[in-house]
Amino acid sequence: MLRRGDVFRAQPQSDPEKWDWQLFASGFHNGCGLDAVTRNQVRVTQMADFTEATDTDGDGTADQYRIFASGWGLSGNYHETNTITDDGAGGYYIAVGTASHNGPTGEHTLGEYSKFGRRGRNFAAVKWRGTTLHCDAEGNLTPYCYGFRMHNGIHRDQDGNLWCGDNQGDWRATTPLYHLEKGKFYGHPNSLVWDPTWPADKDPLATFREDLAAYNAHRTLPVVQIPHKEINRSAGEPYVIPDNFPHFPGQMLLPDNNGTRITRIMLEEVNGEFQGACTHFLDNGGLRSGNHRIRFSPDGQQIYVGQTVRGWGQPAEGIQRITPASQEMPFDIEKFEITPKGFKLTFTRELSKQPQARDLKFNSFTYQSKWTYGSAPENKAQHEVTEIVPVDGRTFSVALEGFEAGKVYQLDLPAMESSKGEKIQNQLFYYTANQIPTGE
Repeated sequence: MLRRGDVFRAQPQSDPEKWDWQLFASGFHNGCGLDAVTRNQVRVTQMADFTEATDTDGDGTADQYRIFASGWGLSGNYHETNTITDDGAGGYYIAVGTASHNGPTGEHTLGEYSKFGRRGRNFAAVKWRGTTLHCDAEGNLTPYCYGFRMHNGIHRDQDGNLWCGDNQGDWRATTPLYHLEKGKFYGHPNSLVWDPTWPADKDPLATFREDLAAYNAHRTLPVVQIPHKEINRSAGEPYVIPDNFPHFPGQMLLPDNNGTRITRIMLEEVNGEFQGACTHFLDNGGLRSGNHRIRFSPDGQQIYVGQTVRGWGQPAEGIQRITPASQEMPFDIEKFEITPKGFKLTFTRELSKQPQARDLKFNSFTYQSKWTYGSAPENKAQHEVTEIVPVDGRTFSVALEGFEAGKVYQLDLPAMESSKGEKIQNQLFYYTANQIPTGE
């Protein structure tokens, strides 16, 4: 789907020069989310609605268009984009982004208008901005959860869990990954003007700016907080690696649309809630910027990255394909798991030697999201490794001095080698410890 509002299709070929792109549908107003329902039908979320385009006569070009769903507002601001994922029952979840102070609103708006929603750097002046909606198979819309700035991409995994990232900015200290659940609030206040449980005469922006303790009590924390400069500056759509991909199957990838990077995320459930660690899956290596969407080839052996630059980063438009250089996993940390006293680290290969406590550097810090554009790490601390317990040739546990919940832990690894003499791929990792497991 190109910027000008057209939908093209092609059969993937091993030689990129042989892809035969054909126009299927056109005329969309800044098409955002796309679902190929059948070979002869697509649904596209435009800025203002969800439109279905069908090729009724089988000539390869859509000739029938209808609005499948509508109801969210449009103020005319350039930033009011959206995206979709399927709900597994013929419907969708729709991520509806906020507007930006860098662009105006129109004299006339589509849908209701809120004076409280219009305030702030990123705002929700019209209906359901900053909200995730559910769209059933008949096109009926209902709010699902609130509190987003610009969740550029939303993904439902094979277990039915719903995920999104968001962009660092106002009320976003750094790049987050969220596990979405019905009715919850995810931290950007302006969308609360469209929550029917929020008092109509109460300004959510002013309320939480004046009381961060109330704000922290009301919001749902990110599952993973991803350092902005070090790992991911601007999150695209999260996507789970399929089981037949050779590297890190079952883990999650998060593309960076403001950098030449893709983040790898290692999730686990702790006390019934998701949290986990992040590092680089790919850092440079020929990848361009503008990385928004990830999909895998039908056989699960290659990655396709959809790219477009909307004013941030170096120009990059189109699709890049990533093919693993080897079917063998690179030497890296495969699992980063929390324990009551610290962490358990499992590597993809046996280590040449077990590290000593002095070789591992653990630091921690916290983030406080607020009205400023991003927020620097706070409450920085160093943590001595008090114990290393080998589990096997690939795994060891560490105990940390002063270990507690509510922090992001940074691990700097030495230049480790596998038993085969391979250099470790990543040396920098971050674990978001919202909770510490109970028990021994």
